[in-house]
Amino acid sequence: FDSCNTLAASRFTMGMKRSHDISMESTHGATTALCCSCGVPMVPNQSMRCAACLKAEVSITDGISRKVVLQRCRNCTRYNKPPWTACEPESRELLGICLKKIRGLGKDVRLVDAAFVWTEEHAMRIRVKITVQNEVAQSCVLQQTMVVEFQIVNQQCEDCQKSFTPHAYNAIVQVRQKVPHRRTFCYLEQLILKSDAHAKVTSLKETREGLDFYFETKSHAQRFADFVEAHVPTKTKQSKHLISHDANSNSYAFKYTIMCELCPICVDDVVHVPKGHIATLNGAPPLLLCHKVSNAIKFVDPISLRSYDIPTAEYWKRPVDSVCRTEHLTEYVVLNVEPVQKSEAAARQNTPVKRWMSLADVEVARACDLGVNDDRLIVRTHLGGILRPGRRVMGYDLRTVNVSGIDDEAFQGRCPDVVLVKKAYKRKNKRTWELKRLTKEAAEGEDPIDDDADMEALKRNLEEDPELRKSVNMYRAAEAPQQGGEEKADAAEEDEDSDSDAPEVPLAELLEGLELRDD
Repeated sequence: FDSCNTLAASRFTMGMKRSHDISMESTHGATTALCCSCGVPMVPNQSMRCAACLKAEVSITDGISRKVVLQRCRNCTRYNKPPWTACEPESRELLGICLKKIRGLGKDVRLVDAAFVWTEEHAMRIRVKITVQNEVAQSCVLQQTMVVEFQIVNQQCEDCQKSFTPHAYNAIVQVRQKVPHRRTFCYLEQLILKSDAHAKVTSLKETREGLDFYFETKSHAQRFADFVEAHVPTKTKQSKHLISHDANSNSYAFKYTIMCELCPICVDDVVHVPKGHIATLNGAPPLLLCHKVSNAIKFVDPISLRSYDIPTAEYWKRPVDSVCRTEHLTEYVVLNVEPVQKSEAAARQNTPVKRWMSLADVEVARACDLGVNDDRLIVRTHLGGILRPGRRVMGYDLRTVNVSGIDDEAFQGRCPDVVLVKKAYKRKNKRTWELKRLTKEAAEGEDPIDDDADMEALKRNLEEDPELRKSVNMYRAAEAPQQGGEEKADAAEEDEDSDSDAPEVPLAELLEGLELRDD
């Protein structure tokens, strides 16, 4: 036993000597002193303690808060800085907000480093690891690390409070169009989603006349009205209503209303051009077909293939009326197609508006007359590039259209009996893509408006027109549940009945949609 103690004591003495030698070597060339706590040689300081003893005995993180409350709005997911600021998870902006909430960081305790510590996404907690420094004695700086936990508390911001409170708005934009359908509103809704123009909208109400957009300030409403006017021919009118008046400070409070009346002419409408307008349109025929509506209204003459444009300002000075709309379309069967041979001079003058447009004499018969009578018509149309015998086409039968208030003499000898508008396809019932919609509220005392037919018409136009798809975000549809044997057989029969050349949207043009699940 004595020999064991002697061996242990000798080893301890050798270890102490070795550590003493290392300490002396590290402080070689400087005045040293022994630490009052552990006796290790060190550079003398005011506390006469080494760095290890100071770290064990002194804590510079006592005055720093370890748990902090962080307010976040549940509706818009913004954090209260203040003001309310939108931040991405684990972003620099969110880290700056968290560091400003920590008490105890100042001139004495200096922040050196900060970083996020991983937490679960739905834990309602954020953990931040910070490194601080403080001078505990003369020429002796101590550095320590700690973790601060932030508890996220839901609190509604002022903007969301106003959006959920009725009549809490300062400006309203009323979008109206005097037509029996809502296709223009459906397309305008997709333009708004594409450009994120609804970011400042506090609420949206849907009426039978149109849409009402509510805003907090007049500047936001004016910016939205300019957006609508840039994409659709629009006539705006502004008004204001006095809410309150302070005679002492001479201050007034108004509510502003911006009325946006959209052009009633839509794509595939046949328009009548009055006599006074023919001269301004360079001798246009009395009937024109509208093929595009943007910041200007674009027409085409289906007989001569000449194109005409009416700017927005000129349209509202001299408006033109629609004679036929899409609800008047009749289905025809193509029996024969003969392209029209034109001279070079005529080809230069009548440049086609779109690549697939070309003049042709087409022999058609109404689909409802097949097997009943032998009535046939030969019509000159601009759809010669896409029509083939046996296919079906939609057109207007001007012989059965009742037009009131229009001079009949202008139509005699200058207007065709049938105007072919577009090719008809047998499509698949199921699509691999879908469109997003805005969240709308029904007006007080009115039932929700059913616009499924108008959305279906918009989707068909998107499939047929690649240029129209550039201004719309289209998303991949979610995977449908597996079907049974009978349902699969019915779907296969529908696919066989559909046309092989029916237009479809390429998968490369589709975006990945956001899908929320409860898994």
